[in-house]
Amino acid sequence: LLDYKSILLNMVLDFLATVNPNVLVAAATVVIATLIYVIFSAPPAKKTVNKIYPYMVGMATGNPKYKVTQKEALNIAMQAKGCAELRNVLERIYTNSRISTRHMAIPDFTEPSQRDPNDELFFPNDGTYSLPVQVRQEKYKEVAVPLVTDVCKRAIADAGVPLHLIQKLVVVSSTGFLGPSLDCELIKNLNLPRSTDRSLIGFMGCAAAMNGYRIAMDYAKNNPGKYALMVCVEISSVHTTFKNSINDAILHAIFADGAAAAVIAAKPANEIPKGTLAILDDHGWLMEGTEDGITLAINDDGISCTLSKYLPQYISKNMGGYVDSFLGKHNLSRSDVEFWAIHPGGRRIIEEAQNGLGVTEAQAADSWAVLDNYGNMLSPTVMFVLERIFKRHREAIARGEKGYKLGLAFSFSPGVGAEGIMLGQI
Repeated sequence: LLDYKSILLNMVLDFLATVNPNVLVAAATVVIATLIYVIFSAPPAKKTVNKIYPYMVGMATGNPKYKVTQKEALNIAMQAKGCAELRNVLERIYTNSRISTRHMAIPDFTEPSQRDPNDELFFPNDGTYSLPVQVRQEKYKEVAVPLVTDVCKRAIADAGVPLHLIQKLVVVSSTGFLGPSLDCELIKNLNLPRSTDRSLIGFMGCAAAMNGYRIAMDYAKNNPGKYALMVCVEISSVHTTFKNSINDAILHAIFADGAAAAVIAAKPANEIPKGTLAILDDHGWLMEGTEDGITLAINDDGISCTLSKYLPQYISKNMGGYVDSFLGKHNLSRSDVEFWAIHPGGRRIIEEAQNGLGVTEAQAADSWAVLDNYGNMLSPTVMFVLERIFKRHREAIARGEKGYKLGLAFSFSPGVGAEGIMLGQI
């Protein structure tokens, strides 16, 4: 008996012998084309990709030693020669600021009985507050170096990471410009690797921490297993001028000194401690027609800031659209936001941010508390707000509660720009 396979083969061959060759060619072409289509149009095999999330492993804040009440600061302003024509409005400006205390790096604004006898007054005693910018910058470095060193040490200790794994340093400041700058001092004082990559961010004003976060996050996401150290420091007190200007009077009533640092890492969600508030995204927006809102300048007698009287209106008008576009990228709405870290730039800044977003005073309580106790420290200020929020969140998680699920932090730069980050629980 013939094998059934042989029988089948002979039947096929007999059939093909009767078929027109042109038909066979056409049929073969169709079959080949169909195979090619199926092979190349099939969806590629799905790859499992673990999304990387940047987050703050450790954080610390700090201030210079001189704590000044608003009443003490007002008394100094009232005695300044440049403020002679403003004395009828100074008390209203200072008392309406919703600031109780601020910190200064120099003793000039503190009552004599509270001054360190080893610290000399920085400004001349003729009441003019006139000093060249070079002298102010030298003082900035003198007081900023120990402050940032201490804050960075505490942030690293909070993170608990080996120094040799911190290979990116981001230094943020709008009140001091030096070369070599604070980055070099920090590498020496912290014993960081000499190969540490360094970035300096200047003149981005109150929003500069957000720019710092962005650079640190990019480094951490692209360098697995390594960490970035980001530090903000502002010493506004050395740039005091007390000129005959309402703008100057407002600045001297709200600006203060401070620093904040964070150690940034980036890992897949399953490697991040449960309950951590990771940085999900960042978002910036340059508002139209607001160029006069915040302007910074380096002058012969110091670094100056000019705030437009329309700045609160710019913020109120634009913040709703900014936040909605940010949340919209993630199919979220304002009702999903459980905490708001609004930059405490001043009473009107917080108020108009609330008005533009429909945020209550209770929802902005952390911003109001930082303004009350520290004033506007420019770039580090929003980090002081985040520190309060993180502390409360960690305490809730430790109690077995859910903590915060989602929140936004934002501040404002010259331009006017809104810069922010979205934080969510992993």
